[in-house]
Amino acid sequence: MIGAAAREPKEISILRSQAVSGPPRGHQLTDSYRRLVDEAAPGGVLSAGGVFTQFPGAVLLAGHNGIVLDANELAEPIGQVLQSGQNEELRGAIQAALAGNSAQINPLVVRGAERGTVVERAFDVVVLPWAGSTVALLLGRDVTLERRLRAALVESRQRYKDLVEISNDFAWETDTAGRFVFVSPRGALGYPASELVGRLARDLLLDSAPLIDSVETSPFTAKSTVEAAELWVRGAAGEQLCLLSTALPLTSEGGAWIGARGVCRDITGLRCQEADLAEARNRERLFSYIVNMVRRELDPARMLDATAEALMPALALAGLSIHALVDGALGTALAQSGKPAQSDLLASLVKQLAEGRPAVELQDPSGELLLRATRFRDKTNGLLCAWRASGSPRWAAEDRSLLDNIAGQVGLAIEQLDRQTEMAVLSMTDPLTGLHNRRGFIDSLEHCVGGEASKVKGALFYIDLDNFKRVNDTHGHQTGDEALLEVAALMKEQIRGDDLAARLGGDEFALFLCGIDRAAAERKGELLLKAAERLRGFSGDAAHPLGLSLGVALYDARTGEGLDSLFRRADEAMYGAKRAGKHSLNLASDYDRRGGRK
Repeated sequence: MIGAAAREPKEISILRSQAVSGPPRGHQLTDSYRRLVDEAAPGGVLSAGGVFTQFPGAVLLAGHNGIVLDANELAEPIGQVLQSGQNEELRGAIQAALAGNSAQINPLVVRGAERGTVVERAFDVVVLPWAGSTVALLLGRDVTLERRLRAALVESRQRYKDLVEISNDFAWETDTAGRFVFVSPRGALGYPASELVGRLARDLLLDSAPLIDSVETSPFTAKSTVEAAELWVRGAAGEQLCLLSTALPLTSEGGAWIGARGVCRDITGLRCQEADLAEARNRERLFSYIVNMVRRELDPARMLDATAEALMPALALAGLSIHALVDGALGTALAQSGKPAQSDLLASLVKQLAEGRPAVELQDPSGELLLRATRFRDKTNGLLCAWRASGSPRWAAEDRSLLDNIAGQVGLAIEQLDRQTEMAVLSMTDPLTGLHNRRGFIDSLEHCVGGEASKVKGALFYIDLDNFKRVNDTHGHQTGDEALLEVAALMKEQIRGDDLAARLGGDEFALFLCGIDRAAAERKGELLLKAAERLRGFSGDAAHPLGLSLGVALYDARTGEGLDSLFRRADEAMYGAKRAGKHSLNLASDYDRRGGRK
């Protein structure tokens, strides 16, 4: 017997690793089993501390006539087969072991019933002589899952092969160089399969595949999934063929790209029919369709987007952009689709439109550009910029006519968008100081701190002028307005690009400074108070100097505090500053979600 605390024999370790990794094979493993048999004492194989107590597979001891002497739980299915006497191969292997010879059964199939269903299990079994060949030792590994997976894989491969043959004209596979390494046995494009294997796939393309980072991109060199991509190729007889291709990239076990695999279907006849029908109908409906669609869209921004999207397929464009003109210079794109022309190129051509020309055309090796000025009340206010890539059809009279008619609608939309933008700015801006008004400040602050993932921190400064009424009463409202403008100026001096400043109404102002903590907020407050010393020149009298009372509330989006609570804390802190003697700074207590403050 080998005790539980004794060191495990080397051969036991060999058996355990082999039972996990795969069935024993070859003379080396047989010799290892024999050494184990020779060195281990008989008896106690499966008892506590026994040789095979920790063996990860099935272990069974059998005597003459297949009598099961001992077995672990995993070996129960094997024991049932042995006792049934229905497997002659297993009984023969046991008899061989009792005669001093080892044997293997790969696999031993065991059938049983589970929940009323016949279940089949499989084991790779090694049968060894044990205890001087008085008993047979069976060591088994359950390979049921492997067999099921293998059978499913075989069935899946056959099903896939059948579906490919039925639904597509040919299947293919390429290597990293883009050469065919497999083509369906029946061949493709009029070529036999043997003539295509080893050939570069790009040699079949009518047009060179586009390059991205100097690397060819086509379904035959796909590095990401390609679904239903159309490409034109040349067949064996020189004819032009249109293929519908679906492709997947192939990768090695290490994740490196090693080629692509896909299927193709010849849709040349379908595409030719569609092209003929589309050409006959398209020109009849094109103008009315686009104009009606644009006119139905009430929002000018969406009208421009709809125009760009509609003109792309209608004119077979590579890109289109719509720009406003600002003081005769090219403005930002109001709408765009596809890959529009470069802004620098457009800006250089705007000067030609300024000379009174309604349209400008430019041709170079990279493609063709057509610019059409848009007008509103006889004033040029924008540009329609249509771009076709090299190799596309030249501009036809119908193309120019369509753009001429659409330009009128686009000019109207640009004017409406300009008015709409102007009204939106006015509704969010204080007319005297140019700062945000209350609505604009709150909307901008909500946008700044909004969102479920927001982690914004900052400080809200609530500012109220001290003794401002005496300024108006003593010097008049014009001086009061000048004082308000000075307050706005000193606030602008203290903010950065992401900060917000507002005049909330009357003599109330607000600042939201992003990303500052308590110490930074105190320093900023002191700077504001020091800068506000220059307001004293507007004071109504020496006894009532014009100054600032600052209430500051720190904000952390992670606390879940709402803006109403934030404003309330800042407002209360401001009144605390006034009660403390005016022209001072007072920090609000921190927010506590349980009670509003702490």
